[in-house]
Amino acid sequence: MNSASLSRHPARNSAVIRRLLRDYVGRRWGLMALAILCMLVTSAISGLIPLIVNWEVKMIFLRKQAEMLLPLSLGVAGVVMLRAVTLFFGRMLLDSLAEKVVAAAQRDMFGRLIRRDLASLNAVHSGKFVSNFLYDATLMRDALTQGTAAVFLEAIQLVVYLAYVMISDWQLGALALITLPCVAWAMERLGGSMRRAATRGMRETGDLSVALSEAMDGRRIIKAYGLEQHSIDRVDSRLTSRLAVLLKAVRLRAAAAPLTDMFLGVVIGIVLFAAGWQSLHGDLTFNAFAGFLTALLLAQQPLRNLSQLWPTASAGIAAAHRIFEAIDEKPAIVNRPDAAALQVAANGGAVRFRNVGFAYHADAGPTLADVSLEVAAGRKVALVGPSGAGKSTVFNLLLRFYDADSGRIEIDGQDIQGVTLESLRAAIGVVTQEAILFDESIAENIALGKPGATPDEIQAAARGAAAHDFIMALPEGYDTRVGENGLKLSGGQRQRIAIARAMLRNAPILLLDEATSALDAESERQVQEALAHLMEGRTTIVIAHRLSTVVDADRIYVLDKGGVAQSGSHAELMAADGLYASLYRHNLESA
Repeated sequence: MNSASLSRHPARNSAVIRRLLRDYVGRRWGLMALAILCMLVTSAISGLIPLIVNWEVKMIFLRKQAEMLLPLSLGVAGVVMLRAVTLFFGRMLLDSLAEKVVAAAQRDMFGRLIRRDLASLNAVHSGKFVSNFLYDATLMRDALTQGTAAVFLEAIQLVVYLAYVMISDWQLGALALITLPCVAWAMERLGGSMRRAATRGMRETGDLSVALSEAMDGRRIIKAYGLEQHSIDRVDSRLTSRLAVLLKAVRLRAAAAPLTDMFLGVVIGIVLFAAGWQSLHGDLTFNAFAGFLTALLLAQQPLRNLSQLWPTASAGIAAAHRIFEAIDEKPAIVNRPDAAALQVAANGGAVRFRNVGFAYHADAGPTLADVSLEVAAGRKVALVGPSGAGKSTVFNLLLRFYDADSGRIEIDGQDIQGVTLESLRAAIGVVTQEAILFDESIAENIALGKPGATPDEIQAAARGAAAHDFIMALPEGYDTRVGENGLKLSGGQRQRIAIARAMLRNAPILLLDEATSALDAESERQVQEALAHLMEGRTTIVIAHRLSTVVDADRIYVLDKGGVAQSGSHAELMAADGLYASLYRHNLESA
């Protein structure tokens, strides 16, 4: 929902504000109370300034009381200094509160995002999410700080100044008040354009983030195909479009204060004329007018700040709404109310698919149709077949990234939809074609397999994965940071780190998804040795395109068009001279 639509639904605005105050600001009420107290004191002190000016003119300039010069001068300095101190602490406390609120909301937002179903995560572009994660947080922070300051600082100061104006001379005060509805009307007209510009700016920023993230993710292809200029042109186009929107927003924001000043200028001119008329007829003293004019001029700043509040507040409320929408997103795949922990006995881990059917999209054909396969505990089974046959889908369903549309999947006789997700995934180790490493140390990457693992356990896993020697040869050993996506390491080294992580996990079931297909011959040999060690005593399911790597499998399932076309040992399938034999011969010819 954008800020323009929110502006037409005040009830929704109120609900968002109440939730922000209840769930995030309310947890830090002490900090908010201190900030408000400081702002109220600042506003009260501000009201003394025109009063002191009145006394200064009356006692020094009119009555020539020399003994009051020093006390009044010190009084002015003291009031201004005290106001500066309370203003500093009020702003600092309010900004600190806003940053803590934003950090808490971002923490909840990311926590909910990462717990979404895989299908939902796949629909979220990482670049756009990062942009909204940061951009919306900034908008919400600005709305919180400026909105709170508007109520407890700017508005109170304005009331104090106008109260002094009305007490000094109600007729001149009434003339001064005519500016308020004029400013409100102008800001409402300007605010609509600013809200729309802010919404377009957010959208353009998201599109730019997408282009930047895709350029970085695809840097190898960009270099290989000489697409540098294409990437530059694509990003430049997004920058140009975003700049046009931002410049319009800049012009609108810049117009807010001068527009307010224009109305105030007219009012001040009218007031000066009326005051001069009263003075000429003996109805207004000079000291009273000096205090009146001081208060009127001081009221200009809070009125100017208030004039810029609505666009900021409406954009911030719209951003908070988007943040709360992300926080409220609920995954479809969750634990059943009666879910129990998966129980895998020693030497257990048998996997069975019973007549399983599944489609990623209802309007598309089934990816799997009536698939049945069985993996005995501690055995190695391979899934082979043409691209799109459904091999990776088997892994996705076993891990419950998706739920099967029909049929049943069991581990040691237990329906996986009846066990907790945490226990199910704890029983499965995964090694993928592209090893996923994070920009942390090698030790921290390995330890992800078992949070809280000791250094000895981490090193034991690395030795089992044939990674210890190359790790120790690095300048910082296990403390070496691997870089973004592990790019500081070779492909074989990354894969062995991933295998060490799976070893540390020590799960009874192991899924290997093309774990050696992207490696050179020497790296493949090293990784295959590590994998052989990893597979010992574990139920292993392997996806492979290079069929020579799975000829030793206890059973091979050949998938084609979403079904099981053949199954058996390598020798049996070759003797049958069917799809498997054709794929195997094609592999040999391509090698």
